[in-house]
Order: sequence, then structure tokens, then C-alpha cells
Amino acid sequence: MNNKDDIRTIHLVEALLFLENRPVNITYMEKLTGRKKEEIRKCIHELEQKYRQIGSSLRITENAQADYQMSLRPPLFSHLGKYYDSRKKVRFSNASLETLAIIAYKQPVTRVEIEKIRGVHVGHILKFLLEQKLVQFAGKKDAPGKPNLYKTTDHFLNYFGLLSLKDLPSISEFEKS
Repeated sequence: MNNKDDIRTIHLVEALLFLENRPVNITYMEKLTGRKKEEIRKCIHELEQKYRQIGSSLRITENAQADYQMSLRPPLFSHLGKYYDSRKKVRFSNASLETLAIIAYKQPVTRVEIEKIRGVHVGHILKFLLEQKLVQFAGKKDAPGKPNLYKTTDHFLNYFGLLSLKDLPSISEFEKS
């Protein structure tokens, strides 16, 4: 199969997403496959439907920049991802996870607002979360001193296997525990 026409586009797209193991844009896929963007998009949607229909552990997600990535469904990633994740392993303290959760649920939020909820200073934790690219600046609050606002990033979503913030568990689920 040396001729690119002997290989179906859907197989090329699936293989490319599998091998890249990161978000990939359509232009890059077009360049590598030699196929048109419309055909690639059609194949991505066909793959998504196929994975859903067969109850696959895989899915294809699209981020805010219209990049596509093959990933595991969230329950499987939560269960197995820690063993197979190729990203740099980072240990999160309870304090950093609490701070990250506050940002995720209350965003955009200021440092002072986070500190009111947690009852402790969080400057060093915010610095760590910014370095890990899990949170980012979201502008300035229209308040005295114009404090920085913080919000989660697309990397946060990818890291925790979420498509969007709507996939976060509801607060009521935590209250039941």
C-alpha cells in the first residue's frame, strides 16, 4: 500500500489522531494525509458516531481552538490514566486541588475570593497552578485595585478528561458524600 489512494481517509484520520496523542488541527491533518479539510471533518464525525454506537472506550474531542484529539472516556481515564499518562507526572496537594476546584466552579474568581473560601493565603498555589497551565489570567475585576481574575484552561479540561466545564460533577454530588 504505497499509494495514498489505497488507504481510506477515515483510517488515515484515525491513525493520525491515535499516533499524535495530542490536539491536532485540521490544517495539520490535511497536510499529513493529503486529503481535503471537508473530507477529514466528515471522517472525524463518522469516527465519533462509530465509537458511540459500539460503546467504545475511545472518543474524539474538539477543544476551543477547533483541534481534535483521541482520548479515553472520562471514567476510564480516571481509572487507568494515572498508569499510562505520558504527560509529566505532577503531584497535587490537597490545598492545590481545593484551590483548583474553587476556580473551576466559581470562575472567573480573584485570589482574595479564593482565600475567603479557603481561609488561607493561596498566592503560592496560584503560581503553581499557573505554571502547570491549569489556570490562566482572565482579566481584571472591575473593583478597587483591579485584582486579577483566574479561570481554568483547555489544558485543565484535557488533564482531567473533560469536554467542557459542564462535565464537572455537580456540587450536590459532593454534598451527598
